[in-house]
Amino acid sequence: MSVSRRYRAFISYSHSDERVAAWLHRSLENYRVPKRLRATEGEFGPVPERLNPIFRDREELASADNLGASVQAALADSESLIVICSPHAAQSHWVNEEVLAFKRLGRSGRIYCLIVDGEPNAGDARECFPPALRLEIEADGELGQRPAEPIAADFRPGKDGKTLARFKLIAGLLGTGLDTLRRREAQRRHRRMLAIMVASLAGMTLALVLAATAWIERNNAQAQQARAETASKDAQRRQAQAEDLLGFMLDDLRPKLEQVGRLDLLDSVGDKATSYFANLDPRDLTDATLAWQAQTSTKIGQVRLSQARFPEALASFQSAYARSSALAERHAGDGDRLFDRGQAEYWVGFVYWQNRDLDRAKTWLTRYRDTCREVYAIDPKKAEWEHELAYGDHNLAVLELERGQLDQAHAGFTRSRKTLESVLAKTPGDTQLQFEVADEDSWLGSVEEQLGNLEQAETLVAGKAESLGRISAMQPTDPKWKAEWSTSQLMESELLRALGKYAQAETLAAGATARMKLLTAHDPANKDWRQAYLNALITHAAARVGLGKLAAARDDLALAQPLLDASAHVQGEDRYVRRDLIEALSLRIMLALPGNDRELARDAANALQALYKTTAALNSAEEIGRYAMSQIAAGMAAANAGRRADADIHFNAAHEALAPLAHDSRYWRILDPWVRLSLLSGDTAEAKRVEAQLASYGYVALFPWPAAGAAKPNPGVAGATAPPSTLGVAASPTSGSH
Repeated sequence: MSVSRRYRAFISYSHSDERVAAWLHRSLENYRVPKRLRATEGEFGPVPERLNPIFRDREELASADNLGASVQAALADSESLIVICSPHAAQSHWVNEEVLAFKRLGRSGRIYCLIVDGEPNAGDARECFPPALRLEIEADGELGQRPAEPIAADFRPGKDGKTLARFKLIAGLLGTGLDTLRRREAQRRHRRMLAIMVASLAGMTLALVLAATAWIERNNAQAQQARAETASKDAQRRQAQAEDLLGFMLDDLRPKLEQVGRLDLLDSVGDKATSYFANLDPRDLTDATLAWQAQTSTKIGQVRLSQARFPEALASFQSAYARSSALAERHAGDGDRLFDRGQAEYWVGFVYWQNRDLDRAKTWLTRYRDTCREVYAIDPKKAEWEHELAYGDHNLAVLELERGQLDQAHAGFTRSRKTLESVLAKTPGDTQLQFEVADEDSWLGSVEEQLGNLEQAETLVAGKAESLGRISAMQPTDPKWKAEWSTSQLMESELLRALGKYAQAETLAAGATARMKLLTAHDPANKDWRQAYLNALITHAAARVGLGKLAAARDDLALAQPLLDASAHVQGEDRYVRRDLIEALSLRIMLALPGNDRELARDAANALQALYKTTAALNSAEEIGRYAMSQIAAGMAAANAGRRADADIHFNAAHEALAPLAHDSRYWRILDPWVRLSLLSGDTAEAKRVEAQLASYGYVALFPWPAAGAAKPNPGVAGATAPPSTLGVAASPTSGSH
């Protein structure tokens, strides 16, 4: 139950930052919460209409006799504390005391920072965080040695900026999440935007007609010499108007329409522009017009791709490729023109990839990689082109991993990492590049994992986690790195679990879970963070199973259930959502079987069956392995309940999925369920062979192997059929973990 307090927030600041404090005070008190957000349930209770009053001590305490007592009373009567952070604030005794006093009230989670100058955790004269912000408070009410992780809005130029920083603070104070608040703000302007949209569509239609007319006039001008100069200028002016309007639609309006879920309003714009471009021969166009049309076609393709309209997206990207290729041919040896052609090749390949046409995807991504090499050879000193070369190798390597071509994937990731290291050597302070180098190690770890080299895979993934931990410590106010760090720790936890190192796996998963819980509470509408938190709970539960903490594992799954339900409702076709759903339901069944909880096992098995109906294809060895394990769990639940026919259906579906891969695979996610299936069917010789293979990799099964012949399936029973696989041979990537 929330406690009603007088002030929405207390602003703590140094006198040197008084101008920012005054602006923030006015801005917060004058802010009106969007109507559709008012009275909805936020993290701290119903969302209010206004964020007033806000306490600012220089104003509120001007006539106070006892400053200390008044400050203490105001702090106690404030829901939140906002600290304006700068080197002056870091040196201010009173700012530090106000933060410490608020923490002693037990409200550390309601402290919000606004960085206006200096650097967080710099440890020198640039330091902007007071000591009380940098350290956690201990049980005795004093600061300890444990570092705190304040999440701050960054007012500084080149960071969040004034508008986004203000929204971050407001979202925190309301307990709504940044995405939710910005979405409601966008809806507030929705009608005005739609009016602009309608007017723009009309203008676009007119402009395209004018542009087409301009083209005709330009041709007619050749036969009408007297009016040639006037017609040419008029035609160019009209075409420029059309280009400006289309650019406005795709550059300025597109992100606004994405916020309110109305990208469909751009459909007619894209269709008209595509039709217009199709009537023009690239050979007859100027360089500037060709380049503009290539860029516009790419943007139209990106809109259609986000709508999963693959044929239309492909047509747009192919149009961009035709135009960028024409420019590259006109200007042989021009690196910029080749670079643009490479971008078009990438997008064509990406559409084929998303549409599961992996052969064509490889053809186009190979073209993209080769173009990157050609561009790099023109000027090896140009960092942008060298960086793109790394992307060319990386993308093709990921595709090869998904195709099950592990040697080619390993070679590609190795080349990409070497190139990224070269780029990083030229800009050693670039944290994004540091992340990309570490990420290549993680991808190499995925290759090693599927080759059965589990210890080597764990070492590589642990290296990424350590790198992300350092980056997060260097940039403590950027939540992106906390989320990336957590994700890498979860990957490491899964590998430790496969090696039977359950205590280490639990420790890592617990840290990642706590961090993602905090981030999700800060911004509940962030679907990526919510998904990472869900994955953390499931990974934590699995590690606890290994330690025999079955009740605690069930508690984790119970916490995960609302997130699972919400994700399945809005993102049911997302591969990562399916991964977590399958993993959670499989764990639930395996935990229910020892206690003979048939009802719980049956409900989880039914939920799996419903999920299988929406699974169009199994795109990787990881997905096949998880799917087969879940079918085996569901089959064991059916057998335990005496439903033999249902058990046979599940076991046969698992066999159909695994059989093409099991003989040659070295991937534990394929081999573990194959052992179980072999034992259940009574094939002890095959089970012993594969058990020995797994043991040689250092693999330790999370759940005990079933008794031989415990639920021997009947191969003649028809029923569930495994979704089709895009793989021809064994292992492919754990790309869902990246």
